[in-house]
Amino acid sequence: MTQHVSPQSLSLFDLIARSWDLGAPVRAVRFNVVGGSVAVTLGEGRLAFLQTKDGETPESRMRTELDTGRMTIRPREKPLPMPLVTEAPVTGCETGIATLAQQGFAFVSPDGTEIWRATARGQTVRVAKVGPEPVTALATLPEKRGIVVAQGTRLIVVSPEDGRTLATAEPGHAVQRLAVSPDGTRIACWGPGRVSVLDAETLAQRAGTPAEGEVSDLIWSPDGRWLVGSCRDKALLLVDVPAARADCIVDFPAPVTVSDFSRKAGVLVAAGAFRVVGWRLPDLPFGDHEGTPIETGKPGLTLVETVAAHPHRDLCAVGYANGLVTLCQIGQRAEMMLREGNGDPATALAWSPDGAHLAIGTAGGTAALATFPKHMFK
Repeated sequence: MTQHVSPQSLSLFDLIARSWDLGAPVRAVRFNVVGGSVAVTLGEGRLAFLQTKDGETPESRMRTELDTGRMTIRPREKPLPMPLVTEAPVTGCETGIATLAQQGFAFVSPDGTEIWRATARGQTVRVAKVGPEPVTALATLPEKRGIVVAQGTRLIVVSPEDGRTLATAEPGHAVQRLAVSPDGTRIACWGPGRVSVLDAETLAQRAGTPAEGEVSDLIWSPDGRWLVGSCRDKALLLVDVPAARADCIVDFPAPVTVSDFSRKAGVLVAAGAFRVVGWRLPDLPFGDHEGTPIETGKPGLTLVETVAAHPHRDLCAVGYANGLVTLCQIGQRAEMMLREGNGDPATALAWSPDGAHLAIGTAGGTAALATFPKHMFK
């Protein structure tokens, strides 16, 4: 029997989001550079590809009620097309997936010995075989300048076009996380106990410092001064790159799975607590300096699993362990509920480069794309 839901019972999420059940936990979601496609990494290594193009956008379904002047959005009339999903596992979840040039993505095979690339619509092509040592970390340089992979203590840059080796280096320690600076000139390498910063063209070492923590995610600040590592051991690793010094923010209630920078608000935000935690740039808490803490959203009894700062506004998307997804203005207590907490933990969030779409992934295998009408953020 088909169950028909009345328009009155539809939530905002039902009206502005497209959702698909992909049958496996979502580990990560990533938009390509132009924002037309989202690569979804599933728990067993399959990839799904969602397209932002929509035949029934929320904007096209909006109308103004003549008597009240209130804006409403009518429900969709057509079924959603299914996204392309690879039939078998194609990627190693630990190394993740990276954007490549304007449209594509790069990833590593499940056994860690091959580099692959994918188009925006999910066609996959092998770039290079780099075994026998498995790849331990992956990143990409802007445009088509190179795919960067680590194999233990060895770093390699290969051409995404023909798989040629463009450069190699040994930073002097094992590498498990890579991050390319916002201007594309430096590569940060993290391995247990140490962070190194290399020149992106020559792979010459520019800086290095001891660094504690079990880093699961590594990012640069927009100005290129800070490196921030989200740590499984309930901490944030901070590296002041020009000073070649590292420190940790410790005693989070839970592992910190992700952190992000808001360019608009000038704030670092992080998951791993019972509300979004954050500190104002440029001086983060470091050494004897306590920094300027920024409180966002309301404290509760449910852990924040994931966060994503809007690329152009002082907003932050927040995903909770109970499945709730909210939008918050950074530094304010007010929250707007986007997705109700249904017990399916939110595991991944990502904004499109223009900020019009929010990709959401859950532990239960749901992937969703919420598209925001322009008037919502006025």
